[in-house]
Amino acid sequence: MKKIILSSFLIASFGLLADDHLPPGYSKYQSNFLFTCSMPAKCLKAFNDYMNAPEIASQNFEADMYAVMHNGWDEATHGISFYYKSADEYAKGNQIYVTSEAGRKFRKRIDELDIQGTSQNLTVHTVGVTNSGSAAENVVSLRWSLDVSNPAKFLPLWKGFSKSIEKYDWSANAYGLQSHYLGNNGRITHEVWAAFKTVQEALAFLDGMYASSEFAEYNPKADEYSDFIRSYMEVSLSQFNPD
Repeated sequence: MKKIILSSFLIASFGLLADDHLPPGYSKYQSNFLFTCSMPAKCLKAFNDYMNAPEIASQNFEADMYAVMHNGWDEATHGISFYYKSADEYAKGNQIYVTSEAGRKFRKRIDELDIQGTSQNLTVHTVGVTNSGSAAENVVSLRWSLDVSNPAKFLPLWKGFSKSIEKYDWSANAYGLQSHYLGNNGRITHEVWAAFKTVQEALAFLDGMYASSEFAEYNPKADEYSDFIRSYMEVSLSQFNPD
């Protein structure tokens, strides 16, 4: 019975992916690592050194490192994400990380800096929408981690709400929803995100969204199909090959 329930959930959740066409530039797979770093400048340098190593730079992988803020019980201070447009690119990125000299030096530096991982996961973009700016410009994002019990019901509800607030001057420059495939996610099954050029824009969005009549209508309906786990802000510190 448990296998039947799990299979039904996976079909409902991942089947939605095939129904949505991501705009150009959106990666299908995202490999995400959250960690604690007591020496941010040195952690950032280690990441930049890895990405700038000739054997890595020549591959033009998309990646970024960001500060994690207001994340509640989660002890992570920073995160690194790698973005892959295909399964082949994902496989190549991991192979080079494991076998290259640059990867060996990066792992050694991680140990020296006593970087402690808090979570890692593999997500896929189910929905992605860009209204203004590029990934290189929209360097601040707000994120909501959810446990979605009925993706088939939740997704159209969330998409309708997101579309309904595009008319406001405080609306997000880009937004989307990611489904969790693998990782130590606890009860998290999906991530909703909204992106902005500045922290000020992100705060204006929070002011406007939570006060809007659209949110007042959406929120109780969304609660029927999802449970809130956490929310937080990401501020990009270093980007490589953003689309």
